Amino acid sequence: MRSTVLRFIAAVLVLFTGAALAAHEPMNEPAVRVGIVLFDGVQIIDFSGPYEVFGTAGFGVVTLSPDGKPVKTAMGLTVTPDASFADAPPFDVLLVPGGDVADAQKDARVLDFIRKHSASSRYTMSVCTGAFILGSSGLLDGLKATTFTPRIDGLAAKFPRVDVVRDVRWADNGKVITSAGLSSGIDAALHLVARLRGTDFARTTAMHLEYDWKPEGGFVRSRMADRYTPQKLYAQVEWPKDMKGEEIYAFGDERQWRSRIRIASATSAAAFVDRMAAGIQRFGGWTRQGKETRWTSRQEGHEVTLSVATTPGKTAGTFDLEVDVDVGV
Repeated sequence: MRSTVLRFIAAVLVLFTGAALAAHEPMNEPAVRVGIVLFDGVQIIDFSGPYEVFGTAGFGVVTLSPDGKPVKTAMGLTVTPDASFADAPPFDVLLVPGGDVADAQKDARVLDFIRKHSASSRYTMSVCTGAFILGSSGLLDGLKATTFTPRIDGLAAKFPRVDVVRDVRWADNGKVITSAGLSSGIDAALHLVARLRGTDFARTTAMHLEYDWKPEGGFVRSRMADRYTPQKLYAQVEWPKDMKGEEIYAFGDERQWRSRIRIASATSAAAFVDRMAAGIQRFGGWTRQGKETRWTSRQEGHEVTLSVATTPGKTAGTFDLEVDVDVGV
């Protein structure tokens, strides 16, 4: 009896693995076909992460570029697509990744292709800044959408008819799904697998990938503590024109954020901090704690503390700037 059970389990594993391998043949006849739009500047993980998910789920995946020629990713990797837009088969799922989308969101070939194939597909999904391409195609008008955390404000400003949401890993409107940045596309792809094949199947796919998928959403970058010091605040600072900055680290969670930037400038560290203090004052909503380079603000029912400090650099004209955020009760 035990050997029979083991043989059954082994057969199931072989079938599942076989489906995953077969799905990587772009022109097979799968039950679900996925088309991935590629363009110069595309972010690798934005298309490769979902590709791995859909392929593992047994879906057929086809990559396409406007003319079928290779594209160069944002990190310099050259990728050869399976087909051109003209040779594209019909899709059940159309995937629009992000990256450097400045040209793609203005490319009529890309926008027309997306409009045409979105109309006939069951689902259209964007990853990261791919939301800007969908927005430019008009497919997000009147819908909820999200994107890469640093670009959320930009998405809202550029597309006022889109209901931009900030605290989700993906936004599901039914037919149109948008995900937040980078690895969020993996989660949104698994969510779409769940829509098509059920949550248990999606969990199995995630397990095969050794991925800790959270059907309810999981990690959301835009919820981290640095959200209390938005780019609009730093935009109020008159930064030295000769300033060069190198990020040393930036990490945290919903309660604290730690960042360190190496600054090179003829402006002294003390004068640099004075410029920051003046910018924070102009932004408003923050109270300086005496003469300390520390400010507090009441936001979302929490006492938020912003602290700024500097340490001398190893060479003349350099220093390290530390900016910390702590969220109390």
